[in-house]
Amino acid sequence: MRRRSYRDLPATYAILVILAIMYVLEGGLGGSPQLMRMVDLGAQVNVLVLQGQWWRIFTAIFLHLNWLHILVNGYSLFVMGELVEPAFGSRRFVVVFLLGGIMGGLLALVTYPPYTVLVGASGAIFGLLGATGVIALEAQRPVRSYLLRWLGSILVLNLALDFMYPGIGVWDHVGGLIGGFLAAYMLGGVHRLSGWPSRAAGVAYVVVCVGLIAFAHIYG
Repeated sequence: MRRRSYRDLPATYAILVILAIMYVLEGGLGGSPQLMRMVDLGAQVNVLVLQGQWWRIFTAIFLHLNWLHILVNGYSLFVMGELVEPAFGSRRFVVVFLLGGIMGGLLALVTYPPYTVLVGASGAIFGLLGATGVIALEAQRPVRSYLLRWLGSILVLNLALDFMYPGIGVWDHVGGLIGGFLAAYMLGGVHRLSGWPSRAAGVAYVVVCVGLIAFAHIYG
């Protein structure tokens, strides 16, 4: 088996650099970023999204509330990147990351009050956890059992923390997990397989996103 090195993680490092740059632009080095500054840079505010600023679901992924927020997410991204990026390749890794984050933002759109300000890469990182589920399902039995146990323990711990601390976006995480899982299958899984599983996952992803958008417009 080939040993992995930092050269296997170009997309992971690129995203980490973008997160750091955005945190500097938020003014985070001088303390916690100002709320209005984050809104100006693209934080997800549900009422603004429903007024047509849909790009906020994407840009909010790259913003963070404070140094602890970006530190935890940055470390989590690095850990997940070591596992997911070598398995999927850099381009598909980025797609899974973004599609997980987008579905997380859409689920947050229909579950949180209109004036809630949502920022952070955690939904996209949960998308990478969803992709880990695909890696586990395609692996041989010993590796599969280990990955599923690891994934289960991580999910239980994180979701418990989500419900213990109301400020954490639990539904963003759930949406990211589902979105990442579907995106990983849609892209053919680890082995780049085509056929009905990838097509079904793609259709399911689109249907869920369209359903969330429709729900937000009707009840938002």
